[in-house]
Amino acid sequence: MKTNKLNVTGIAFLVATSLGVSFMATAEVMTGSAGIVAGTAPVIYNNKDLPETINITRDNDIIGDNDELEINDSISLSWRFNDDEGDDDVTLPSVEWICLDAANNKRTLSQGTTNYVIRPADKGCVIGVNITPKTVTGFPQANTPLQIGDISSYDNSDNIPDGPVNPHAINIVGYIVAPNNPSARLTVSGDNSLHTAFAGAEVQMETDNLADQLDWTTSNSAIATVSNSGLVTFKTKGAVRIMARHNEKRASMIFSPERFYTASTSGKNWPDAKKACENQGLRLPKLDELSAGLHVRHAPGTSLWEEWGESVEDMPHSGVVFWSSDISSFDVSAYAYAYLSDGHISSNTQDIVEGYACVE
Repeated sequence: MKTNKLNVTGIAFLVATSLGVSFMATAEVMTGSAGIVAGTAPVIYNNKDLPETINITRDNDIIGDNDELEINDSISLSWRFNDDEGDDDVTLPSVEWICLDAANNKRTLSQGTTNYVIRPADKGCVIGVNITPKTVTGFPQANTPLQIGDISSYDNSDNIPDGPVNPHAINIVGYIVAPNNPSARLTVSGDNSLHTAFAGAEVQMETDNLADQLDWTTSNSAIATVSNSGLVTFKTKGAVRIMARHNEKRASMIFSPERFYTASTSGKNWPDAKKACENQGLRLPKLDELSAGLHVRHAPGTSLWEEWGESVEDMPHSGVVFWSSDISSFDVSAYAYAYLSDGHISSNTQDIVEGYACVE
């Protein structure tokens, strides 16, 4: 039978609203005019109940000396999911396995899986993982993405060995001339060696491996030294082998500049500069051994400025030019010289004091 009476709850609501009493939600908030319920974002935990973290394990439980990630190693992810509203977990499709190679190129290896088996194409990769906690429904449906750039350094207590996937080879791909002088820096292929050098000249070796995974050595530290990062510093003339080692893999490159330049810290006129060089068993360089022209840079090249650019000014010297042994093509009473700042060529009469360098 129908009744016209209001239920008790309805009466209470009408009375309360007429008196200006407001009701507050305790667990959920209605957002906007659409009436969307705003809850809490889903969270993932590792096996230590740390929020916004996951477990990463390698099937091979043993980590030995010089252990590395290897081809066919199987890596697994796991986590505990929690959503206060009880919405269903759809985190898995967000999983992305990534590779960062030695040249800092990034690519996707696999998606939507908690397990990845390292493949031959992954040699030298730093393996990373991206994952976003997500639910099917609810608001918000996703939490902040968890981005792990390097699984090997993510958790010191796991069994993932440090470093990238074993590259199984080393190749010296090139080197950078004058790496610490932005105005003179020049990249050179590993197939080419320099023809000139001077004390303090530097090149930065580059390989297809990660720099911090390599050990560098020199065959003769009296000729050239090499730092832990592969920075080579020339000291005197001679042939030297620079070697990179990654566990049992090795690569090397020989530098043997034919011409080694020593600058004077005091200027001289042309006859005195020539004599000073000869007294050391050296000589004034020819013009084409000093510069190939204004701003001309090549490596390998045939001249000092061509290969080293403005870094020539980094060696202790005097003046702004270096005398050459060549008579000026414009004035038979003058001798040619090259500017250290830009390689351009000019000349002056032999009685004028200028800077110079001797070559052997």
